[in-house]
Amino acid sequence: MKFPLTQQMAQLATILVLLSLAAAVRGQDQPDGRIAPLASNAPFTVAVNMTTIETAPIFVASAAGGGGIKIIEGGVRHVAGGGAHAGTNAETQMLLVRASNPDVRMLLTVAEGLYRIIARKSAGINTLADLRGKRIVTPRNTSAHFHLVKMLRTVGLTEADVTLVETGRTEMAAAIVRREADAISMWEPEAQNALEALGTDATVIQNNSVYRELFSLYTTAQVLSDPRRRRELVEFVRSVIVASDSVRDRPHNVIPLVAKMIKQTENTVSRSWRFHRFPATLPRDMLDVLTEEETWIAASRRREPLSRDRLAALIDTSVLKEAQQLTGR
Repeated sequence: MKFPLTQQMAQLATILVLLSLAAAVRGQDQPDGRIAPLASNAPFTVAVNMTTIETAPIFVASAAGGGGIKIIEGGVRHVAGGGAHAGTNAETQMLLVRASNPDVRMLLTVAEGLYRIIARKSAGINTLADLRGKRIVTPRNTSAHFHLVKMLRTVGLTEADVTLVETGRTEMAAAIVRREADAISMWEPEAQNALEALGTDATVIQNNSVYRELFSLYTTAQVLSDPRRRRELVEFVRSVIVASDSVRDRPHNVIPLVAKMIKQTENTVSRSWRFHRFPATLPRDMLDVLTEEETWIAASRRREPLSRDRLAALIDTSVLKEAQQLTGR
């Protein structure tokens, strides 16, 4: 299977591209919540978050593939359950699903999310330390939650010093406007939506040297050991690497497509764009990040954390190397 990518990537936002990607479907969850495994003859299937800008290189790679892959809404949970051959999520989610399938493997980081905390000045929040005693909306056990925890630590605060508020992931900005929460720790574009909704009442708190999301691509040892699926996976990763060049170098051509796919305005996506990087590689500090996050996740699950060596075994570098060779890098 080939995923040809040419200079015509500049024409991504065509009607045919939008129609082909708009056909993405939700992962086939069974009534009891389990993932329905793929049939042996299923097309190469990638489960992605259909609401985030981080997915941009996958959208581009899929469009360039002319229908050679199938995109479904989902993530690493579908990979772990056999409902997708590959999938994306933040690094935190891989550590959470590993308990259900220890054969999940990380391949590369598709995007880095540069998170922000958006707060209401009228709630008395001007600095990070002012979050003490405040209500903060964030999705629990996610990268956004971990971002909040790490930021609080820098000023000597813990989760016990704030009240976590939960709401729908596209309703967080509205929760702040309705004064049901005082601040938000969330990925884009919901952070941008909160900023725009608050206007002059917004305080922005950001320090990406403390934390940045590593939105990565995953597969399983089973896919890696299947000659046919491995070839498809390597070719797909190659297409993601090349697509990432377009995403980085020609965002004005990609933004209309991304806005359409995640159901946001082009203006919102444009304003959120600078809070992302698209490395299409494995960051040098990935193992350090996983080691720290595993300690946090293990504590919340009341279990012993995996050792650094066991975490290292969850990272597969071979597919990325093969794909990079195909691109001549």
